[in-house]
Amino acid sequence: MTEYLLQHLLDNLHSSTKDKILMNCSESTITVEEFYSRSNQLANCLKDVGIGRQERVALCLQRSVNSIIAMFGVLKADAIYVPVDEKIPVERFSIILKDCEPAAIICDSTTLKKITDTIPLIGYFPKIILLDVDNSIVSQIKYDVVPKNRLKTYPTSKPYYRNIDTDAAYILYTSGSTGKPKGVLVKHLNVINYINWSIEYFNIKINDVILSTAPFHFDMSVFDIYCSLKTGGRLAIATDNLMLFPKKLINFIEEENITIWKGVSSLLMYIARTGALKKSKIESLKRIIFAGEVLPTKYLIDWMECFPNKFFYNGYGPTETTGMSTCYWIEKPPKSSEERIPIGKACNNTEVFILNTKNKLAKKNETGEICIRGSGLSLGYWNNDKETRKHFVPNPLGTPLGDIIYRTGDLGLLRDDNNLEYISRKDDQVKWMGYRIELNEIENFLIALDYIKDASVIMVEADDKKDRNLVAFVEGITKKQIESITTDINRHLPKYMRPKRIIPVDHLPRTDRGKKLKKDLIQLLSNPSYY
Repeated sequence: MTEYLLQHLLDNLHSSTKDKILMNCSESTITVEEFYSRSNQLANCLKDVGIGRQERVALCLQRSVNSIIAMFGVLKADAIYVPVDEKIPVERFSIILKDCEPAAIICDSTTLKKITDTIPLIGYFPKIILLDVDNSIVSQIKYDVVPKNRLKTYPTSKPYYRNIDTDAAYILYTSGSTGKPKGVLVKHLNVINYINWSIEYFNIKINDVILSTAPFHFDMSVFDIYCSLKTGGRLAIATDNLMLFPKKLINFIEEENITIWKGVSSLLMYIARTGALKKSKIESLKRIIFAGEVLPTKYLIDWMECFPNKFFYNGYGPTETTGMSTCYWIEKPPKSSEERIPIGKACNNTEVFILNTKNKLAKKNETGEICIRGSGLSLGYWNNDKETRKHFVPNPLGTPLGDIIYRTGDLGLLRDDNNLEYISRKDDQVKWMGYRIELNEIENFLIALDYIKDASVIMVEADDKKDRNLVAFVEGITKKQIESITTDINRHLPKYMRPKRIIPVDHLPRTDRGKKLKKDLIQLLSNPSYY
C-alpha cells in the first residue's frame, strides 16, 4: 500500500502483523491489533460527534500508550492533533486553546479537572472525549462528554480517509520570543519524508526496540513514534519518574533491551554527571542519537569512552523543519573537551546552507545563518502570518519561483570537510567594545573546565543603560571556587570576553525540552536566594 498519510503506516503494519507487541509503558502493553482497533474506534467516534477534516483536536493526557492512540484516532478522522503538556498552568493552556480553537479535547482521569478548569476561560465549549472514565464518574460534568464506555461502542473498522499528504497532521506549540506560544503546523508529507530517511540512515528494523523519553508535545518524539509504526519495532515509553532518576532509566534500558535511543542532550548530560554510566551496563543499546541542544563535548567523551562499541550521532533540526535536518556520525571520541562537534550533512531530500549578512551563500568557514529547504519544511505557524512571513521566506539564491526556505536564527558555518557546524543562536551573538562576541563560545570554555557542570552567559545592561557587562551563571561550583574560575578565564580568554560577574547556581533554568532559559537568568540577579 502506498504510504502518503501517517495513518497508512499503522494500516500497513496491521496488514502484515497483528499480534506483535507494538508499545509498552510501565506495566501496560498493547499489540498492533489492539492499537489499530482502538484508534479506529476513536476516529469513528470523532467523526460521529462532528469533527471535520482539518479541524483541531487537543490532546491533554498522561504520558502513556493512550496518548499515541489518541494521535492516530485524530489522524484517522482527517483532523489535526495538538498535543499539550498536561503539566502547564491553566492560563497557558487557555492561551493555546484560544489560538488553535480545537473542536474537541481528548483527556483522561488525571487531566479532566484541568480541562474543566480551562474551558470557562476560552469562551466556547469543545467536546470532551475521555479515554479511561465511564458514565458513573462524568455524570456530574456539565459539558458535552463522551466517556470510555460510549467510546467502546464504536466500530473498530478503518474509516475512509479524505486527507492528502500536504494537509496538516499536527500542531506543536513552542515558546515564542514574545512570550506567546507559537504553533508549528506540520504536514503528513513532512513526517513521511523524515521517517523514511531515519529508518534507512539508522537501519531500523522490526526487531529494534526504540526508547521514548521525549515529551509527546516535543518534536523529538516524532522519531520515536513513527519509526516504530513504520517498521513494527517496539516502542518502550519511559515514564516521567524514570527520567528523574538516571540509574532507574539505565535499568529500564537494560530490562527492555533497548537498541535505539534519540534523547535530548540535557538528559544525556544529566546521566553522565550523576555517575550512572557503567561499562557493564546497557549492552543492548546500539545507537544513541542526541539532539535538542548542544551536548557539551566533555559529556560526550564520557559516554563514548564508557561505551566504545556503540554508535553516536549528533542530530540537528528545528521544530519548524519536522525533525532532523542534518546528522553527524561521531566515529571517534573527541580529542579534547574544547572540540566542537559538527552537525554533519543534510538529510535526504533536504538542503541546508549558510547565508551571510548580504543574503549570499557564505564561503567555507564563514559564519552565517543556517537556512533549510526541502520536504521537511512545515506549513509555518498556525494563526500567525506575521511570524510565518518572517521566518519562512523566498529563497534569495535565485532558485525556482515559489521556493521557500526557513531561516533558523541559528549561526553556523560550513567546514573544509563539508560538514556543517553549529555556532550559536543569532540572539546569543552580542557586540561589545567593538567586538562581536559569541556567548556560546564563553559557555563552551567554562563547561570544558573539569570542576564546572554547566554554564550560561548573558549580556546585562546596567540600570542607567549606559553600561553593559557579561555575566556567567555557573552550575556545580561553590562561591570559594570563583577565584579559580577567574584565574582560568584570565589565562585563556581575551579581556573583552571575560565575564565581569560569576554567579554560582544550584541549577540553570531549562524548559521541559532541555533548552536553557536565558531570559530567566536576568531574574536571578535580583533573587540571591536562588544561589
